[in-house]
Amino acid sequence: MNKAAWIFFLLFCFDPIIIFGNDGEDLLEIERTSGTVNFDGVCDESVYDHLNPLPVKMYRPNHGSEPTERSEIFVTFDDEYFYMGARLYYSNGGIIRATTKKRDGAEGGNDNFGILLDTFNDNENALCFETNPSGLRSDFTIDNDAQVNLGARPFNRSWNTFWDVKMKVINDVWHVEIRIPLSSLRFQDVDGKVYMGMTIWRQIASKQEWNVYPLISNKLGSFSVWKPSQAKKVVLEGLRRTNPVYFTPYVLTGLDMSNELNETSTAYKLNDERKLNAGLDVKYSLTSNLTMDLTLNTDFAQVEADDQVVNLTRFSIFFPEKRQFFVERSSIFTIRTGYEDQLFYSRRIGLYEGEIIPIIGGARLVGRAGKWDIGFLDMQTSSHEYIDEDTDSLMRLESTNYGVLRTRKQVFNSTSYAGGMVTSKIDVKGNYNINAALDLIYNPFRNDYITVNYAQTFDSELPYTNSIFNHGKFYLNWVNRSNVGLTYDFIFSRAGKYYDPEMGFERMENYTRAYGLLGYGWVYNEEDKKMLNQQLMIWAWINKRNEDFTTDLSRISIGYSFSMKNGYRANFDLFQYHEYLEEPFDLTDDVVFPAGYYDYTTLEGGFGTPSNKLIILRARYTLGTYYDGIIATLGPVGLTLRLNSSFNLGLDYQYSQINIPERDQYFKAHLARLKTELTFTTKLSLMMFFQYNTNDKFGINNIRFRYNPREGNDLYFVYNGNYNTFLTREDPALPLLDRNTFIIKYTYTFIWDK
Repeated sequence: MNKAAWIFFLLFCFDPIIIFGNDGEDLLEIERTSGTVNFDGVCDESVYDHLNPLPVKMYRPNHGSEPTERSEIFVTFDDEYFYMGARLYYSNGGIIRATTKKRDGAEGGNDNFGILLDTFNDNENALCFETNPSGLRSDFTIDNDAQVNLGARPFNRSWNTFWDVKMKVINDVWHVEIRIPLSSLRFQDVDGKVYMGMTIWRQIASKQEWNVYPLISNKLGSFSVWKPSQAKKVVLEGLRRTNPVYFTPYVLTGLDMSNELNETSTAYKLNDERKLNAGLDVKYSLTSNLTMDLTLNTDFAQVEADDQVVNLTRFSIFFPEKRQFFVERSSIFTIRTGYEDQLFYSRRIGLYEGEIIPIIGGARLVGRAGKWDIGFLDMQTSSHEYIDEDTDSLMRLESTNYGVLRTRKQVFNSTSYAGGMVTSKIDVKGNYNINAALDLIYNPFRNDYITVNYAQTFDSELPYTNSIFNHGKFYLNWVNRSNVGLTYDFIFSRAGKYYDPEMGFERMENYTRAYGLLGYGWVYNEEDKKMLNQQLMIWAWINKRNEDFTTDLSRISIGYSFSMKNGYRANFDLFQYHEYLEEPFDLTDDVVFPAGYYDYTTLEGGFGTPSNKLIILRARYTLGTYYDGIIATLGPVGLTLRLNSSFNLGLDYQYSQINIPERDQYFKAHLARLKTELTFTTKLSLMMFFQYNTNDKFGINNIRFRYNPREGNDLYFVYNGNYNTFLTREDPALPLLDRNTFIIKYTYTFIWDK
């Protein structure tokens, strides 16, 4: 057994005392109510008169100050539900804002009110429930303690569960009642007590004001309100939940029309295929802390389309998971091995090179048992044939089984974990790709986290060598998660020549990488300050090829960013690149960068306007050299128009230009997206999404009508259309309509409470 294996063996054998409370902090005991809550949206029941309101403080703009508006917020529970009631006062009710009724749409610009529950008290994952004055329901998950890459957001709004909200505005008071069935929460009973983390927030959009309970430090980044590790530790005694079984069958009908070349390849002919399909999802809580999901003939027709991207790099683009089946407590299956690299990437299942691969069925188990997090996934896809666009040849994917087994355990303290994971991909012909990993996340100091993991590939197509490191990847990261004072982030990783996690996401191969960042940040809590925060940073990244240890990619950056208390923000970054192309990089058929060494410099930045305005603008830009050419990009430039809570309009535009005078090569692309949101009620909506990319000379339309009378009961009308422009660029001429799909899907959830 090598040294790394011994270290992890000792970690698993070591049985530390796990503090289920808050490491010495006083616990808040949430009282069980013996009365009845009349769930009508008006917080006037006598139940609340016997509870102490939670003391909120201002988080932003003047941290720690008293809120400008009064809030009376109460939490309690009974045998069936967890309740939150609130009386949110306004000195002038005319400033109350609701810009949407859309399910999962409570974003900036609204007066939002919500609660975060770290139901397993694991300081990493949480369920969030949020509403606004239109009464919408927005639920989402948080993972990795809301720690995300720069520019990303920690909310996964694709997750949905059963809960209700009612509200009413009476005499400048916004009344809210939220009711969450205990069966919708996952928690762990410890000697008759349940320990959780809880954070509550109120946003007053017109004042750019956030009030929170508890008062969370504003030195931990933009998303510190949603960090489970910062939540108030609460205890609920005598909490019990039933374990109903949710049966959700669906029926789907539709028409798929596509234009394909005829037998002689002289013209396109229209083929249509009618669809009639049905399937079933089952959710069953084996215990209060273990949930099993089963799926048969899985369909994701209602999932919204991904944003198109003009990719000017030679690396793959990472798209987030939006499919409901994979979302709940998905962080259990996450082992990060790089900036966006990870050992398991659920979009590898059922999707391949833009093709949707039919899923026969599968099972998923997630939860917690004692000190252990447990995750299990097994899915089977059917065989699938498609036309490869590059070679114009018929390709076949064999029926394949995808499996994941993940375990991890709290060690040393309540924010440190050690664990392991195995992923397996095996097709019906016996071809396999199996990866096994051990990982450790250690929090030695308050804001410092050390992550170390090692993953190994076993593949039927890869030759075995004497060195296991040729088949593995090592990753080490030490980061300070604060954004105030001195900050740092150091990474070292090495991926072997035969390391290939086919169920994961990996941008590069066969390299050794080092990364270092140093920064300094300021935050301003005084009322007389207009600036909210600012930060300076410098970082460097170097990538070495393992075979000869030459540098194939390095970046050095100096950056500055700031945010104002009125909502304006901007950043500026100067990048110096050094890159080696082992083979030519074909950006397009007409723009090719020859193999060789390149040094180039760019200035990149962005800015945004306040989210509480009628019109919201955000933009990014890049100017400078690019390999041996000149680059200028503007975008994405996002313009959002919020007329009222029923109509929102979003326009995104990106312009990209690369000019290479020495070789008389030129690239120009326009990418436009138009998103229209019509929300007639909180249960009835129409979303229209149009995209067009001049680089691909290709457009995509996605139109979704949704009727959602209650959770688990959905009617969708979905239209997906792909169309070509510049039809004569190929011979024979391309059809205007490449592919069109019309789908009607209905789901209904039956609940069997045993």
